[in-house]
Amino acid sequence: MSTTIFAKHALLGRELEKKSDVYIHVDDNGKIGEISVGKPFESGKYADDVFEDLKDSFVLPGLIDAHAHLALDARIPGHLLMMDDSETKQTLRALKAASDDLKKGITGLRCLGDRYYLDVELRDEEKKGNLLLPWMQVAGIGMKGLHGHGYVGKGFSGKEEFRRQARENLFHHTDWLKIFITAGQPPVGSDHVPYFISREEVRTVVDEAKAIGVKTSCHCIGGEGLRYCAEEGIDVLDHCYWASDEDIDLIMKHGTTVCFTPGVFMDDERLPMCPKEHGEKVLKTRDEVVRRLSKLVSAGPKYVIGSDAYHGLLWHDLVFMKELGMSSRDALKGVTVNPAELMGVNAGSLEEGRIADIIAVKGNPIEDFSALADPHFVMHRGKKVLL
Repeated sequence: MSTTIFAKHALLGRELEKKSDVYIHVDDNGKIGEISVGKPFESGKYADDVFEDLKDSFVLPGLIDAHAHLALDARIPGHLLMMDDSETKQTLRALKAASDDLKKGITGLRCLGDRYYLDVELRDEEKKGNLLLPWMQVAGIGMKGLHGHGYVGKGFSGKEEFRRQARENLFHHTDWLKIFITAGQPPVGSDHVPYFISREEVRTVVDEAKAIGVKTSCHCIGGEGLRYCAEEGIDVLDHCYWASDEDIDLIMKHGTTVCFTPGVFMDDERLPMCPKEHGEKVLKTRDEVVRRLSKLVSAGPKYVIGSDAYHGLLWHDLVFMKELGMSSRDALKGVTVNPAELMGVNAGSLEEGRIADIIAVKGNPIEDFSALADPHFVMHRGKKVLL
């Protein structure tokens, strides 16, 4: 059944312009059919609609977490060491995490690696309407060096091993190919950023992706590994915590998209959920990470923003992006307009013809991101979600 939504305030279009007294018609196909600003629709035009009166609310597009893992849940103590759990345990954890995301207004996400192809299965079941979860783009099995970093990844050595796994992922119809090239944390007492995948291995994955027409994403904090990725055509660099001035120049030269995940280093609430030594390294390098990320933000690359598995708490990362120098509106674009464009999805903004992913909160999210913590209305693909 179609729906008419009245919003006292709404953030419209790709610039997230604030408008008041907004009427939004959602058609039977789950798309935004018409938007009227300042006056109701013509009397009787949508007389059979369900009417949602969201007075005293701010309405905006559903959020998109541009860096998620389904079975990895950073809200759980010891989560980094749970990636060898059984398929059943990981699937149950993934279902809960994704469901929690949706109830917190995250209507779409980019999943960058899970075991057992559970991400593919959940994506497909959501598409069929069998599960009420965010829509997803997925990467299947993340690929790392046999001796390298990547809790959710699987180790490979040599270009033919990487080629075989890339093709296996593509056989399962993944939307992305994901590699892990560098260490997860910056070096302490050294300028060298360890990397675990050769240029030839990176090129092999990129070539396999391009042959099919899918995009590539890489866990990379900086250094020589970042250079390989930028020069070989990786589409998205995830994290970039330790990007040097030279690294930033490469990112800008090649037009590579950066997926910022600042909360991993800047959110004190996450530290007790990680091994003690992990937290100690975060605290030792945090100031320098903030300095480097601030310079990267200032350079103005193409960007999206993700939580890196902090399910339902994506808004924290917007707070940190503002601390790094990004404007509030641009930070909000990083979880709405920009990821939708990156992913080629007809969502991410309130415009006629777009998927009706719509949320409502009790405050202006551009003035205070904490308003996003508890949406009181969530619509996903044109259907109201029971919270």
